[in-house]
Amino acid sequence: MSSYFEGKSVLVTGAAGFVGSHLCRRLAQEGAHGVGADNLSAARPDWSAASLGGTFAPANVDIRQPEATKSVLEAARPDVVFHLAAVANPRLCKQDFPLAFDVNVVGTQNVLRFAPPTARFVFMSSAAVYGPPEYLPIDEAHPRNGSDPYSVTKIIGEDLARSYAKNYARNVAIVRNFNSFGVGQTGDYIVPQLIRGALVDKKIEIWDPSTVRDLMYIDDTINALLAVAASTETSPINVGSGRATTVGELAHAISRRFGGEIPVVDLKKKVLGSPALVSNNGRLKSLGWSESVGFEAGVERTIEWTRSQLATPANA
Repeated sequence: MSSYFEGKSVLVTGAAGFVGSHLCRRLAQEGAHGVGADNLSAARPDWSAASLGGTFAPANVDIRQPEATKSVLEAARPDVVFHLAAVANPRLCKQDFPLAFDVNVVGTQNVLRFAPPTARFVFMSSAAVYGPPEYLPIDEAHPRNGSDPYSVTKIIGEDLARSYAKNYARNVAIVRNFNSFGVGQTGDYIVPQLIRGALVDKKIEIWDPSTVRDLMYIDDTINALLAVAASTETSPINVGSGRATTVGELAHAISRRFGGEIPVVDLKKKVLGSPALVSNNGRLKSLGWSESVGFEAGVERTIEWTRSQLATPANA
């Protein structure tokens, strides 16, 4: 990978977020330099400019603003653009659809519009575009049946990227991310939510233990993004482990890390979103990617990071 990114200028939107912060740090290790753009509205709690890895400069940019977006892209003149910035919480997208549309659609159009025509452009989409699965595992040919506000904004984002590729000869790649987890992730995503319950409430509450998710540690997500960017692939690519994990299995895996002393409580509620999401990641594997961090090891790393965050008075 280093031979591809060494010396390249790269711009990452959403650089202060969970995935973006890991991506910038890894790109710096690969010899890239550039700009980490973010408006800091959803920055990870331990983020700082130093989180960008030393070769990336922070830029406080709201991608909804065309002139600001144009300015940062013209200054950076990137060889590669990773467009990760988004309102990524489906509940928030439903609560405030205008905000989600402005950021996820208008913002995406702004970044596409002002990115250099020669840049490799990687758009971070989501497995949510598939909606309720017609079959498992889900391959990239699966219909895009997502209808909730978050899914709709991602579907439109994909179509914008395709339009720029077709009409303006842009070098675009679309990645459909499944369920990344790991150090730096907070909020009501399933893994940090259950871990925080174990650490703070001394119990793990789950809605439906049979819900299936494709959980992959963040390091492997970053490896996938780099592999896609370095490839010539232009078709959508699933980014997932290809492994089906039920919420019940996840909850008990977390409980085991505490000696099994943390009870798992089934609230018997209907889960929000799809009952099952599992990727067919054959296309990703064809790029030479393979999973390097096991599920159990990833859970352990995430627990230790969350514990360290809770030990900080401001986060307790």
